[in-house]
Amino acid sequence: MQMITGYWVSQICRVTARLRLADHLADGPATIAELAAATSADSDGLGRLLRAGATVGLFTEIDGDRFSLTPLGAQLKDDEAVGSLHDAAIALTGPAHWLPFGRLFDAVVGGERQDRAALGMDTWAYYAAHPDEGAHFARTMSSMSAEASRAVLRRWDATRFHRIVDVGGSRGVLLAGLLDAAPQATGVLFDRPDVAEGARASLATSGHAGRVDIVGGDFLDEVPAGGDLYVLKSILHDWDDRRALQILRNVHRAARPGTSLAVIERLLPSRPGPSYTHLMNLLMLVELNGRERTIEDYGTLLEQAGYQLHRTIAAGGPRSPWTVIEAIRQ
Repeated sequence: MQMITGYWVSQICRVTARLRLADHLADGPATIAELAAATSADSDGLGRLLRAGATVGLFTEIDGDRFSLTPLGAQLKDDEAVGSLHDAAIALTGPAHWLPFGRLFDAVVGGERQDRAALGMDTWAYYAAHPDEGAHFARTMSSMSAEASRAVLRRWDATRFHRIVDVGGSRGVLLAGLLDAAPQATGVLFDRPDVAEGARASLATSGHAGRVDIVGGDFLDEVPAGGDLYVLKSILHDWDDRRALQILRNVHRAARPGTSLAVIERLLPSRPGPSYTHLMNLLMLVELNGRERTIEDYGTLLEQAGYQLHRTIAAGGPRSPWTVIEAIRQ
């Protein structure tokens, strides 16, 4: 029953984050009435939410209709601290994910993505039409990129590179980490024009604006030339094999022989066994017609695109394991 009603808990997390209850309780316990006044929520409804949240460990109920925040609930605070899940709680339970996943049956039976049927448009168009939701999603992806950056750079030496092209680099979190590790290098952040423009302020805040060229475009058409390292983090899993191969061939066309490509992804296990990546694989089917892959799958795609698999580096990560697949352009 916990599994069957799991979506109830998802929505408790979402509403807790949207009402910023963790922030309101950060300085100490508060009553239902005080929280209702702070959030403009109905007292009865809010009381039910708080007590339900207490059953799953977000709050502790104290005598007199007072509630305090637990360490688990504190992860929903709206801040930039490492480990904050505020944006994820809103983005991953919002309509862009919630409604397509409600059509999981149709995706499994028909083998087709469900975002257009559920939203009336594809996921990226939906976020463009709903910028507030898009902002939560972008911050969630930036948080995951920061996590991946820390995990990857602990295990992978990027100091030998001089021109790093981050293809689909979003707000430039990973690229900033790579440039910190390679102080002699410059970078190119390449993404859709609206996304690339949004990275400008982020890179300026991190102090990397002077070392990065921001380029807008479509990696299904072409990518910028001139890099000695191309990076594809969480890009190929969004696409089916045909489009993933198209992206790799565009990178190959832009790169010089002997230069490196780093594909950073969560790998499906090559042998049977439970893995969080199997859940991600289902999400890719529902929303994007993408797929997670084994290292053998990636090796085949890279070979077809003109790359030789050089090595893989297991980078780990606190929430899910990342792997760097390094390949050499032939």
